Amino acid sequence: MTDAILVIGGGIAGINCAMNAAKYGVQVYLVDDTASIGGMMARLDKTFPTNDCSICIEAPQMYEVANQAKIKILTQTEVRRVQKADGVFKVRLVKKAKFIDEEKCTGCGACVEACPVSLPDELDGKVGGKRKLISMAFPQAVPNVVSLDSRCRSGQMRGAGACVGGCAVDCSQCRECPIAYCVKACEKEGKKAVMLWQANQNIDLDVKSIVVATGIKNAPPAGDLLGYDRFANVITNTEFERLMNAGGPTAGHIIRPSDRQPARRIAWVQCAGRGLGQGRGTPYCSKVCCMIATKQTIIAKEHDPSVATTVFYNDLKAYGKGFWDFYRNAVGHGVRFVRARPYAVSEDPETHNLGVRCEDLDTGSLRSHDVDLLVLSTGLIPSERNARLAKTLKLALDPLGFFKEKDPLLSPLETGVDGIYLCGGATGPIDIAESVSQATAAAMKALCFQT
Repeated sequence: MTDAILVIGGGIAGINCAMNAAKYGVQVYLVDDTASIGGMMARLDKTFPTNDCSICIEAPQMYEVANQAKIKILTQTEVRRVQKADGVFKVRLVKKAKFIDEEKCTGCGACVEACPVSLPDELDGKVGGKRKLISMAFPQAVPNVVSLDSRCRSGQMRGAGACVGGCAVDCSQCRECPIAYCVKACEKEGKKAVMLWQANQNIDLDVKSIVVATGIKNAPPAGDLLGYDRFANVITNTEFERLMNAGGPTAGHIIRPSDRQPARRIAWVQCAGRGLGQGRGTPYCSKVCCMIATKQTIIAKEHDPSVATTVFYNDLKAYGKGFWDFYRNAVGHGVRFVRARPYAVSEDPETHNLGVRCEDLDTGSLRSHDVDLLVLSTGLIPSERNARLAKTLKLALDPLGFFKEKDPLLSPLETGVDGIYLCGGATGPIDIAESVSQATAAAMKALCFQT
C-alpha cells in the first residue's frame, strides 16, 4: 500500500505515532527489534511527576495498538534495506525467528515452566532477576507470546543444561522434536506452538513515509571511581527501578544485593560518569535523571518512611511542568538534596556498608557519608541501532549518535530525506510526556507528506 506509514521503534513514542496515524485510516506498520512493543517505559515502576503506575498507563495503549485493524505489529524485526523510487519507499524487513507460532501461542507459560535452564535477566542486572531460555518479555507483553533464545536453538546452551542442540539431525529437517521439554509441554496443552524449525522471514513493503522512533537506553557505568564493578551494593538507577517495581525480581522490596536485607540508608549520585573524557561516560546532561532520582526517593519513602534518602547533585534539572513542585514534594518527604561531587567509594568488608567521600560544592570542604546502598544516575545514550539504521535510511547522526533534525527551529522532527521523520528518544534524551507530544507531531507530518 503506497499510502502506508512505517514506524520504526515500538516504545511509547512509536506506539502513539502509530495510533495517531491509524485513526486517519492509513495502514501503519509498527516495527520493533525486540520481542514486545513497550520500550523502556514498560520496564519502569512509576512515572514522574505524578508517580502513576507506568505499565498501567502504557498497557492499555499497547492493547489498543494490537487491536487496531489499521496497525500491523512486527516484533523481533529489523529494517535491512530502504530504497526510494517514484516517491515510494521500498522497504525490506527481516522478521527474526522466535521459534514460536504466534497464532497458536496463548502465553500460558507451560513451556517456560518446563525449560530446565535459567539465566540472569539482562534487564535486572545486579539485582538478581532470572529468565528461562524460553520466556515472555514481561507479563503484559504485546504480542503476548513467548520467544525462544536463539542460542538454545543453535545448541550453544547445551553446556548450561539445555535440552536442545544434541541431535544429529537439524531442527529444520525434523518437525517432531522428541527431546525438547518446551515442545512436549506445549503439545501437552494441545497447542503445538513451539516450532524449532522456524526460519527468518523476509517482508517487503511499499510505504509513503517513515517515522524513526528508536528510543534511548541507559548508559552503562563508566570507569570505576564509584565502585560499581567492585561493590555489590553500588547499582544503577535502572536497577533500582527494578528493585522497587512490584513486578521486578524482589516483588518491590528495596533490598541490598549483597545480603538481601532491607536498605536503610540510600544515596543517589547524579551525573555519575559524566565528563570523564576519553570516550568514557556521557559528555552531556541527560535532562531527566534528576527527576528520576526524585521519583525514586519518594517511592522509597512511601515504602518505608524511616529510610534515609540523600541525593548528591551538581545542578538540579527541573525543567518541565510540575517538576519543581515534584522536587519540593520530595523535600517535604524528608529527602536530603546535597550539592556535592562524590569522588571515592569504599566498603566495609564485614557489613558491606559503603563510605562515600565527596566534595561539598558550596563550601569546598570534604565530607564522608555512610550508606547501605548507592544508586548511580548514569544518564541516557542513543540506541545501538541508530548507526546501522542511519546508513540504511541515508540519514545523518549528530556527534552524540542521535538522529539529526533538518532544522530544530524551522523544520523540527524532519530529516535530510523528504518523507522520513523523527520523534522521541531518536533525537536525544527526553521524558515520556515530551515523547508523546513529538509522536503526535511526527504522525501528522508523515500523514501530510506529499511526494
